[in-house]
Amino acid sequence: MDRCQRLKMPLILIILVMLFCLLPALPAQASVMGEQIDGYEAVSAGGVQLTRNIFWTGSDYRTENYLVYDGESQVFPVVVYGSKVLNYGNFSSMAALLENQGYTVLGGINGDYYNTADYQPLGIVVTDGILRSSDGGHYAIGFYDDGSAIMGKPAMRMSIFIDGNEYTLGAVNKTRGSQYFVLLTEDYSYTTRTTTPGRNAILTIVDGGELTTNCTLTLEVQEIIHTSEPISLQEGELILTLADDAPAWSQSGMDALEEGDTITIDISCADGWEDVEYAIGSLYKLVTNGVVESGLDNSSAPRTAVGLKPNGEVILYTIDGRQSGHSVGANMYQVANRLIELGCTEATLLDGGGSTTLNAVYGGESSISQINNPSDGSQRSVTNYIMLVSTARGSGDAAQLTLYPLSLNILSGAQTQFYALAMDEYGLAAAVPSNLDYSVDSSLGSVDANGLFIASSSNNTTGTLDVSAPGVESAEVTVRVIADPDTIGVKNAATGASLTTLEIQTGQSIDLDATALYNHLELVADDSCFQWQVSGDIGTIDNNGVFTASVAQGSGQIIITAGDTSFSLPVTVKRNYTFDDVLPTSWYFDAVEFVASEGLFNGTSSTSFTPDGNMNRAMIVTVLYRLAGSPAVTGEVAFNDVASGLWYSSAVIWADANGIVEGFGDGRFAPLQNVTREEIACFIYRYAAFAGQDISAAADLSSYTDTSSIHDWALSAMQWAVSEEIITGRPSGALDPRGFATRAEVATMMMRFLS
Repeated sequence: MDRCQRLKMPLILIILVMLFCLLPALPAQASVMGEQIDGYEAVSAGGVQLTRNIFWTGSDYRTENYLVYDGESQVFPVVVYGSKVLNYGNFSSMAALLENQGYTVLGGINGDYYNTADYQPLGIVVTDGILRSSDGGHYAIGFYDDGSAIMGKPAMRMSIFIDGNEYTLGAVNKTRGSQYFVLLTEDYSYTTRTTTPGRNAILTIVDGGELTTNCTLTLEVQEIIHTSEPISLQEGELILTLADDAPAWSQSGMDALEEGDTITIDISCADGWEDVEYAIGSLYKLVTNGVVESGLDNSSAPRTAVGLKPNGEVILYTIDGRQSGHSVGANMYQVANRLIELGCTEATLLDGGGSTTLNAVYGGESSISQINNPSDGSQRSVTNYIMLVSTARGSGDAAQLTLYPLSLNILSGAQTQFYALAMDEYGLAAAVPSNLDYSVDSSLGSVDANGLFIASSSNNTTGTLDVSAPGVESAEVTVRVIADPDTIGVKNAATGASLTTLEIQTGQSIDLDATALYNHLELVADDSCFQWQVSGDIGTIDNNGVFTASVAQGSGQIIITAGDTSFSLPVTVKRNYTFDDVLPTSWYFDAVEFVASEGLFNGTSSTSFTPDGNMNRAMIVTVLYRLAGSPAVTGEVAFNDVASGLWYSSAVIWADANGIVEGFGDGRFAPLQNVTREEIACFIYRYAAFAGQDISAAADLSSYTDTSSIHDWALSAMQWAVSEEIITGRPSGALDPRGFATRAEVATMMMRFLS
């Protein structure tokens, strides 16, 4: 078996890119990756085929994305690394390097495995025909100047000839070890990065051209430097470096060198690798001559690979992983077999895990998009990439339309917006014609002149939606309208959290979003295309899923239906208030809840507050006593109508001792007598003074119709209470100073006072 497998692809210029298309509506198909449940196949910018497939493993998803480069468009592959081989970057930053060279980057994938300490690639790097880093004995994928590809082992053989003696050249632009000579160029880094003692011959090329995978160069020694420090790598110079602990035979070669001497470097490789224009390393070969290699890793992970088909097509392949609910990844055997399913007879693996990334320009767009979902959550910086580029400059006139979204699975009754973009004769972004015509199979629903599609089928139906314009290639997508989903679910619209039960307080509202799944795929759906019902006396729900709980406690269900499928959400409505007779809709609700939570008021029973009941003098004194912290009291009750040991006795003793209350002058306190509004003002006014508050404020009461009815002993307190907005007038415009106050009114006054 040959160590290298070469597949040549013809370069045929085309004027128009392939027609934009989607996978046909077929039943779910089995694959080594699982049951294929969804996907699309489209032409991205430059005529490159972009495919996404979603598989069901039986318990989760696998999502693959890949580009197919066919060699028949203006697009060609290149390898890119940072400004130095040991530099690194994410896809965007590396693409910018190529854009600065005049290329239009249309897509690509991450490249070789690398040393995470210094980003040194493990395998070969060739760009523009120049050897930037040797192969390290690993596999590789190479590209010729016509865009055709080769895959296998470059099997580089590298020697140095000094005074007629041959020495092994261990590596080009790799870290110097202790065994062999290493040749470093300005491509490697800014310095040699050496930190151990060694000798370094500074060289210049005097004959033989450039450093390639197949070359014989004559070099002249400019200087010999012995140091353990890094040496700067200068333009036009090469450094042959050897560690002091290298074998004696190699040391003898370095000992023989003097300034002005010439040496010869001879580099050769396996057949087919002599004239590659670009090459990048690969740690694992997956498929050779259509057969899966043995000894591959069997763990699931995100993967990046390259496959070659007998017709010359190249597949740049990725599969996401480590993301339950999106993609669980694949092992190397699965990737190998998948590429065979896709028609590849050769395949090799690039770096994976968090490094896996695939980017492309969607058809009609002008900027790169991240196609896959990296497991790190964002693009990881890596050492090198394979990118698809173009130097074509089109007319900008529309030659072909593209239509988005690329595929659609939608619930009957829902709607979604389609939009069209355009490409020119080279597959680059072009202006969209103004006279677009949208059409759709009538069995699916309807589409208006602006591309708004409404799914109205009463059965599960598959068809196409098209967009066209005069003189331009049309586009279509496959649409699947589902009337009877497999399952329905519901989410909290505010948080996105899925709900299996709902607990809500009385009177509150929540916006619910319904979801529908068919064949494990979530359908595009609007809340309005579900039927919403409430079972039990727990509240109401509208056509958009907004549920409002009743003002009474209870339990029941929200029932959501689409077609013949229903979902029931158990609902518990819990009281969010303290007393049965003080509901959230009451004007005094906040005040009652406040005084109850502060421990100032008790209910008239465990469940009642009696908000409309009159407040008596014992009650208001007890409230103020509690506000003061219910301090211990001594002494006897000063009033002849207040006996010891009553629920209000201590409060009265405390209030009398601190000048907060006064009796009626005849020895009575009248504890059970309804308290008037001016009496309440006096009690709170005196408490404020007791608490050290400023009580100097005095409102002008002349605008009230009954100011003259205020007793002289209550005038200052009323002026202060009105000024502090503790007491306000009645709707009639009166202060009603001698009127009685209800418990709800006094609770409101206390909340205002404490606020």
